[in-house]
Amino acid sequence: MKKIKFCIVTTVLFAVLCSSCKKSFLDQVPSDYISEKEVFGNITNTELFVNNFYTYIGSWNYGTGTSYVTSAMTDESKQRWSNGAILFNTGSWNPSNFSPLSLDWNSAYEKIRSINTFLANYDLVPEDPNDPSRRTRLKGEALMLRGYYHFMLYRGWGKIPLMTAPLAPATDGDGVFLERSDLPVVVATITKDLDEAMTLLPEKHSSNGLWGRATKTICMAIKSRLNLYYASKLSNPNNEMGRWQNAATVSKQALDMALANGYALLPKYADVFLSYANNEIIWGRNMGTGTGSSGIDQVMQPLGYSGWTNSGPIQDLVDDYEMKTGVPIKAAGSGWDPKHPYKDRDPRFYATILHPGARWKNRTINIYSNDKDNAAEPGTNYWWRKYMTEGLTLSTGAGGSNKSFSLFRLAELYLNYAEAQNEAVGADLNVYNAINAIRTRAGMPNIPAGLSQAQMREVIRHERRIELVFEGHRFWDVRRWKIAEIVDNKPVFGVNYTIAGATDTTFTYFQSQNRVFDASKHYLMPVPQSEIDKLVGKNPGFTQTPGW
Repeated sequence: MKKIKFCIVTTVLFAVLCSSCKKSFLDQVPSDYISEKEVFGNITNTELFVNNFYTYIGSWNYGTGTSYVTSAMTDESKQRWSNGAILFNTGSWNPSNFSPLSLDWNSAYEKIRSINTFLANYDLVPEDPNDPSRRTRLKGEALMLRGYYHFMLYRGWGKIPLMTAPLAPATDGDGVFLERSDLPVVVATITKDLDEAMTLLPEKHSSNGLWGRATKTICMAIKSRLNLYYASKLSNPNNEMGRWQNAATVSKQALDMALANGYALLPKYADVFLSYANNEIIWGRNMGTGTGSSGIDQVMQPLGYSGWTNSGPIQDLVDDYEMKTGVPIKAAGSGWDPKHPYKDRDPRFYATILHPGARWKNRTINIYSNDKDNAAEPGTNYWWRKYMTEGLTLSTGAGGSNKSFSLFRLAELYLNYAEAQNEAVGADLNVYNAINAIRTRAGMPNIPAGLSQAQMREVIRHERRIELVFEGHRFWDVRRWKIAEIVDNKPVFGVNYTIAGATDTTFTYFQSQNRVFDASKHYLMPVPQSEIDKLVGKNPGFTQTPGW
C-alpha cells in the first residue's frame, strides 16, 4: 500500500516540581529541565509526569473538539462572539486558519511524544512499596491515553501518522519524517494500545481520589466509539458488514462491563450534568462551579442574569424535540400549537434549553427587557440550560457546586450498541431495548414496534441528537454519517415573539446565519499549513488532506 511521509516537529517542555527535594536551591538544576533518571527514578515524580498526559483530553470549553465549540460549528447552536466557529460556518476555514480544531493536531502529538518518553523509560520506574499496583497503573494510563489521542487524530484527519516510539531529535533544521498510515493500520494500532492498557488497569477505581483516571471500562468505551466510527460511512464507504458486526460486539462488551461495575442511568436526565463524579459518567472532568471567566454558567447564562450568552441553541434543534407523546411536532395530529410552541415537549427539552417565556431563577425570561441581546452580537433568543446551576448567583458566586463534563457516559454506550446492532442485523429486540432504556429514563414513550432498519436508523440518529446534545458528539456524528453536507449547509434561525392582548402571542423566526459546507473537503481536517511548510524542498511527495 502507498505510504505518505510528512513531518512533525513538536517541542515538548516539561517541569516536574518535587516539594520534598532535599537539595539546596543553588544545587538544583533549572526548573524546566531535570534528567530522565531523576524523573523516572522516583515514582512520585513519574506520576506528576503522567498527570500531564491528561491535560488535553478535553472538557466543555477546550480540547479534542468538545462541547460548545463544535456545537456552534454544527446544527446545535450559534456562537455570538466572532471566533473560529464563524470560519467553519461560513466555509472560510483553511489550512492556515481553522482554529480551534487545528490545536488538536499539535497538542495530541505533543502528548503522544511525552507518553512515548515515559514508556521508553518505564524500566527506570521503581515500585511503590505502599501501593504495589501504582507502577503498572501508570503504564496502563499512558497506553490508554496514547490510544485516545491517536483516536482523536483519526477522527479529525482520517489517515494519520502513528507515533508509537520516541523520535530522535531533528538536526540541522530537518524535521522528523513519519508515514501516514491507512485506516486499518490506524485502528489496529489504537486497539493494540487499549487492549494492552486493559491488562494493567482496574475495571473501575474504588477510590474517589482516582476518579477521572484511566480504567479498563474507559478503554472499552473508547473502543466502542472507535469501532463505531470505523464502521460508519466516512471510514467505511463500501459498508463492510464485518466492521458493523465488530462494532456491535465491542459496544455490547463495553456496555456490559459498565453495567457490571455499577454504572447506571441516573433517574433524572438533568442530574447527570449537575453533579460531580456521578454513576452515569464513565470518564469525565471536573468543570468547577461554573463561575469565573472560564466557567460554563458565566459563559452561557442569559445577559439578564449576569451571564455572557456566548452560544445559543438554533431553531432546528428546538424543532427536533418531539412532543411528550413521542410524535414529531410537524407530524399530523401531533398537538403542537404554534402559539405555545414549547408546551408538552420531550422532558429533555426543558433540561437542555431555556426559551423565551421560560421561568429561570424566579422570573420569566424576557428578550425585550432583562435578557435582550447585544445588538452588535445577536444571538438566537435561546440559551443553554444543560449544565446550568439554577441556584448559582453569578454576581456573587454563591450557590454553586462542582459538576462533571462527560467524555464518556453510559447513555452513549447504549446508543453506540443500538446503532451498530441495527446496522449489523437490523432492528431486533436488542436495539429496541437499548433505545427504550434511554427514552424511559427521559420520560418518553417507547419507540413503535415493527420499524425497518432504515426507520430505526433515523430513530437512533434522533436519539443521539437529543440525548447527547452539547456534549461534543454532533459535529463528529454528522461527519461520520456523511450528512453534514445537508444539515450544516443551510440557514439557521432564531426566534422573536410579539404579544397582543393577554394571551395572543405570535412567534416569528429570523435567519441568524447562513451555513456553508463543502462536501469535497470539509469532512476531514486539513493538516496545519505550518506542518506542510516544513516539507518544502524535503518531501515533495507529501500531499495535503484530500480537497485541501
